[in-house]
Amino acid sequence: MNDARLKAGARSIMRVPVNRYQEAILRHFEERPDAVFCHLIGDDGETILTWRDLAADCGRFSAAYRRAGLTAGDQALIFLRHTPHLYGAFLGAMLAGITPAFMPCSSPRQDPALYWSSHQALLTKIRPAAIVTDRATLAEMRDSGLGLEHSRIVLVEDTAPAPPSRTAMGEEAIALLQHSSGTTGLKKGVALTFAAIVEQIESYAAAIALTSEDSIVSWLPLYHDMGLIACLILPAYFAIPVAHLDPFHWIGRPGMLFDHLAKRKSALTWLPNFAFEHLTATAGRRAASWDLSGVRAFINCSEPCRAATFDRFADAFAPAGVRPEQLQCCYAMAETVFAVSQTRLGRAPPARIHVDPASLDRGLTPRSASPGEGLALIETGRVIDGLALSVHDENGAPIAEQRIGEIGLSGNFLFRGYNRDAEHTARRLRDGVYFTGDLGFVRDGRLYILGRIDDLIIVNGRNLYAHEVEAVVGAVSGVKPGRTVALGLVDERVGSEALVIMAERARSAGRTDEDVRRDVVSAVHSVFNVTPRSVELIDEGRLVKTSSGKVSRSENRARSVAARAAVRSQP
Repeated sequence: MNDARLKAGARSIMRVPVNRYQEAILRHFEERPDAVFCHLIGDDGETILTWRDLAADCGRFSAAYRRAGLTAGDQALIFLRHTPHLYGAFLGAMLAGITPAFMPCSSPRQDPALYWSSHQALLTKIRPAAIVTDRATLAEMRDSGLGLEHSRIVLVEDTAPAPPSRTAMGEEAIALLQHSSGTTGLKKGVALTFAAIVEQIESYAAAIALTSEDSIVSWLPLYHDMGLIACLILPAYFAIPVAHLDPFHWIGRPGMLFDHLAKRKSALTWLPNFAFEHLTATAGRRAASWDLSGVRAFINCSEPCRAATFDRFADAFAPAGVRPEQLQCCYAMAETVFAVSQTRLGRAPPARIHVDPASLDRGLTPRSASPGEGLALIETGRVIDGLALSVHDENGAPIAEQRIGEIGLSGNFLFRGYNRDAEHTARRLRDGVYFTGDLGFVRDGRLYILGRIDDLIIVNGRNLYAHEVEAVVGAVSGVKPGRTVALGLVDERVGSEALVIMAERARSAGRTDEDVRRDVVSAVHSVFNVTPRSVELIDEGRLVKTSSGKVSRSENRARSVAARAAVRSQP
């Protein structure tokens, strides 16, 4: 498509009042056609996409949605792998008034038939107006018996060039759906308005002092909120260039993240806690190969942030110029668009406190312990502008912020509810407060997250937080850090839960299973005064992980329960 036609299309659109997000994207089409929108990196090398390329692809998909008969407010699920069409399919839908949602495709290590059949419950429940995909993926879906009869199919191969177009949507219209992560197909779709998205990303940009000099480097999949918002929706709004690595390619070559961070000054990257561990274990020995001193921040997000993880990462990559103040923390969730709280970038490392684990019961105020004793907790920063945080007891009543309780959130950019799931929405969104299911407390204005209520393990009246136990186990020689699971399995004989540890072996340590088990039991008992009922050591790669790469406690719990039942059934 020639530039004159592209600019004419963009100008004609701009004359019609649209919302702030649509306005920003259209303005970038007109004002910066030759600027880089994205560096797409995968098995085939690097593809540079300009804003002109994005405008053309948005036009291509907007036209395809119209030809398919879609109208404003229709929902479209996008099943595409790491391809340049990801961005045009999604942003083109937002411009056309279609409500898009990224969905994961099967990985090379998954059985396609089993994978696609797991999505049937979701498709049956929400009946999306359209499925956006390519011919190969559609064939996988149909071969697996996935029922698509309620949706129109929009194939990448059938799209044709067209000028960018838009359907003006009100600020309170639903802009997109973000589906929660997990290993099963029935995910909750979080409905986010244009207004909520713009107010959140403007507030978060201020919290991280985002400037036009910044860039973003990411391997995160776009079907999770951290990848979608921090690495697509936010940078597209502010015209910040992104280097986007193929997630499956990154897992096999984790050091490539540093290759691209080292090329850029003032780069930002968001990582879940497990990714810090993965990088330390796989690329730490080659740290001196990179100069990472120019990275503005490595932001730990999506899981409870662990002080020990930061320590291992900082030690491993000190030869690359990594400094403690580059390692920062964020607490985020799809239900608030993205970030809830953020530490101050560039000022100092996140604050740490040491607490007595016996004081971490719900309703208590954590007692301080001497450094080197008790548990080290790391802050996730201060709540960003536009949100208010409250702490609640078991009955949902507010309690003092310094006491441990369930985190509640209210403010300008809460989600509208779960897509076509009024029952679950009513349970979690009450009187304007979103009950997160996370336990935590505030000290000196800083938020500390302890873990999910569902991941609380109660052993003989003592509360244990699964991720804290896992951090202690991960520090034992012979255990692979970041690849541990702490489970509470009901023991009817004693009327309480029994602590069960599952951990992947680190073969390079050269230790016997007996020695590792002994040290795990000793470490857990020393910190928590609880003895694990059992310690199961398994080979590397055997723990079940979610689609985002995190270890799934629920799936590993099911596997452990099934294995124990099988043993009990033996004569």
